[in-house]
Amino acid sequence: MLFANKEKCLQSTSLLSYDEACIDIFNTFNDTVSIFGQYQQCHECNFQNFTVLSPQGNKSLLISTRSPLTLYWDKDGIDNCIFSKLYYEHYRYGWNITSQCEQVRIKNAADDAYLPILMAFVFLFCFGTLWYMVKCIYKNSGRLRSLLAWSSELEDDLTGSTPLVIERPPSIKKHPHRIKSLDVFRGLCIILMIFINYGGGHYWFFQHSPWNGITLADLVFPWFMWIMGLSLTVSMHKKLQRAVPRRTLVFQVLRRSALLLFLGVVVNSSKHVLSIAELRFPGVLQRFAVTYCIVGLLEIAFAKRIEIDNISCVTDIVQAWPQWLFVLMLVAIHTCITFLVNVPGCGNGYLGPGGLDDMSKHFNCTGGAAGYIDRQVFGHHLLKISDCSRIYENKVWFDPEGILGILTSVLTVYLGVQAGRTLNTYQNVKAKTIRWVVWGCSMCLIGEILCSFKIDDGPIPLNKQLWSLSFTLVTAGMAFIIHTFLFLIVDIYRKWGGRPFFYPGMNSIVLYVGHELFRNTFPFGWIPTVETHSAYLFMNLWGTGLWVAIAIYLYKHDIFFTI
Repeated sequence: MLFANKEKCLQSTSLLSYDEACIDIFNTFNDTVSIFGQYQQCHECNFQNFTVLSPQGNKSLLISTRSPLTLYWDKDGIDNCIFSKLYYEHYRYGWNITSQCEQVRIKNAADDAYLPILMAFVFLFCFGTLWYMVKCIYKNSGRLRSLLAWSSELEDDLTGSTPLVIERPPSIKKHPHRIKSLDVFRGLCIILMIFINYGGGHYWFFQHSPWNGITLADLVFPWFMWIMGLSLTVSMHKKLQRAVPRRTLVFQVLRRSALLLFLGVVVNSSKHVLSIAELRFPGVLQRFAVTYCIVGLLEIAFAKRIEIDNISCVTDIVQAWPQWLFVLMLVAIHTCITFLVNVPGCGNGYLGPGGLDDMSKHFNCTGGAAGYIDRQVFGHHLLKISDCSRIYENKVWFDPEGILGILTSVLTVYLGVQAGRTLNTYQNVKAKTIRWVVWGCSMCLIGEILCSFKIDDGPIPLNKQLWSLSFTLVTAGMAFIIHTFLFLIVDIYRKWGGRPFFYPGMNSIVLYVGHELFRNTFPFGWIPTVETHSAYLFMNLWGTGLWVAIAIYLYKHDIFFTI
C-alpha cells in the first residue's frame, strides 16, 4: 500500500496529501540492504519489498498513516530489526540502518490531523446550542414576542402596506400520525450517508472497512434497511386495518420496488461515463428494492387483519411464525452456499478478500462463493474498484451489493419488521421498550459470538462487503437500541424535537438520489486547492449542510416526495 507518487518525499518543501508521511532511510553498511514492510490492516499478508538501499546509500519512502506499519531490513538473507509503529500524517521520519537496530525517529512534526474534525464538532455544537437558546428565549418571553408583533403592526399601519385587520392563516400540523422518532432515525442515517459518500473529510473512520470489521460508514446502510422494515410493517398494519385489498398492496409493493430498481440504475449510470456493456447493475437502491419486494410480499401473504385479544409476552413473535420460518430458511441457504459450495480454484468456505490475503494463497478468490456467483451472473456489470483492492491489491472484481448478500439483508429488514410488529402489538410503552432492548442486546451478543469477539479469524467475521450473518445481527441489534432511545426522548418524554435530523427523514429518497446525482457538481463539491483533511472536511460538511437546508425548505413548503 505504498503510494504511487514516491517523488513527493524527495522534495523537502512538497505538500503531502492526507494520510501521507515520509521516512528518510540511511544505510550505514557497506552492503546492499533491502527494506521490507506490511501494514497491519492487511490480514495475513506477505511482507512486500519496499525498496533497496545501496551501500552507504539513502532513500525516502512515502507511506500511508491509516494503519500501523511493520518494517524490517534484510541483509544477506537475514531479517533484522522487526518493529511496528503507527505513523502520523505529514510527519517526516528518519531511520538509520545500523547493527544496533535503531528505531524510527521524528525529524519534522506536523499539526494534529484530527484537529479539524474537533474544531468542526465544537463549531457545530456551539451553533446548535446558540440556536436552541435563542428559540427558547423567544418562545418563553411573552414581552419580546408582543414587542416584535407590535412593532411589525405599527410599521404596517404607518406605511399602509397592509390592512388594519390581519388574518393569520391556520397552522397545519404535518403528518400528525407519523412516528417522529422513526423520521429522526432515518434523517440521522441519510445525513451520515451523504457526509460519508461525499468523503467524510477522508478520515479512515468515515470510510468503509477494507474487509472485516466495522466503521461508522458500515453502519448506515443496514440501519436504513432496518428502518425500512419498521416503516413497512407500520404502514402495512394500517392498510390491513382499513381493509385495503391484498392485491392492491401487492401492486403497490411491486411498483415501489420497480421504481427503486430504476433509480438505482440511474444513480449508477451517473457516477461513471461507461458503455452499457460495463454499466454496474447491483447497487444500494437495488438492494433496497429486492429486499423490500421479498419482505413486503411476505407480509402481505401472512399478516392478519384482525386484532389479537389474548396478548402474551411472545405474541408478536408467534403471530409471525410463517414469516420467520421463511426468513430463517433464507439465512440457512446463505450459510450453506457460503461454506459448502466448492468455488473453482478456491475451495469452499473462503471468506477473505483474495489478493495478498492468506499469503496470497487465494489471490483470485475475492469474496469466495459470493464473489464467484456475482461474476458468473453479472459478468462485467459489477463495481470495478472495491474498498479492499487498496489494501490487498486484488485484481478480481467484487461488488458489495451482490446477490448472496440479499439473503441476509432480508433478515436485516425483517428484524425491523419485528420491531414494528412489537410497536403495533403492545400498547404499554414499557412493554415495547423492554422487548426492543432485549432484541437489541440479544442480536449484538449472538453476532459477537459468531465472530468470536474478534475482527479476523472468527467463524463468521463482521463483514459489510459480504453482509455476513454476524454483521447483520450486530447492526440490527444496534438499530433496536438506538430506536428505543429516540422513541423515548422524542415521542414519549418529548425532550427533543428531533431537529435537524427530522427534516431530512421526511424526504430521504430525494436527498439520497439528489446527493448522488450532484455529488461532483458545485456548490455541493469541488476540487480543493490543497489535499488536506481540513479542505475536504469543510467541503463535505458544506455539501451535507446544503442538503439539510434543502430538506428544511421542502418541509416548510409542504413538499414531500414518496415512491
